[in-house]
Amino acid sequence: MIKKILLLSFALLILGCSVKKDKCGIKETSDFAQLFTKDEIYDKSLKNTHKAQLMASFETKALLTATYLNPVFAQRNCKKRFKNKMKDGEYFFIGVFITNSEQSKFNTKGYTLTLNGNLPIDIKLLDDNDPLRYEMPMMNNWSTYYKVKFPTVNSKNLTLVFENNRFGKDILTYEKEDDDKSLFKPLNK
Repeated sequence: MIKKILLLSFALLILGCSVKKDKCGIKETSDFAQLFTKDEIYDKSLKNTHKAQLMASFETKALLTATYLNPVFAQRNCKKRFKNKMKDGEYFFIGVFITNSEQSKFNTKGYTLTLNGNLPIDIKLLDDNDPLRYEMPMMNNWSTYYKVKFPTVNSKNLTLVFENNRFGKDILTYEKEDDDKSLFKPLNK
């Protein structure tokens, strides 16, 4: 019994003391400590993810999940995986599932996606092993995933509209984060 306790405590000591850097070399954490640390990218992505459904006769015809990427990667210092700081436009990670379709393409078959009335500038189909897919929440095997770039919007409120000429539209709203997040901002005026 004592041998098992000593062996277990020694194993925990070894696991707790081994230090590793994350993939970008920013933060040092032990394997054991990783069980209790929050994944900041996943957490921020989840807060900026919304879902839209287009329905007809109580049946889902299209499902879209959209993650607003600008606040997620605004303060990310990782140069290896995500070189673009996403300041030259409004970026979204889009997952689309369209029923009775082999590949769910949201820019065909009457489906459109607009941000504050503007069409996308760039739509990039993501590979199955794209690193961005591993960071995002709400992934499934049935959807097709895209990185979509829209023109920069000067307004604080963003309205993403997923629309089809037969099944209607669903509206997702996002809010840009302030660059100055000071707690005492009202006192400084």
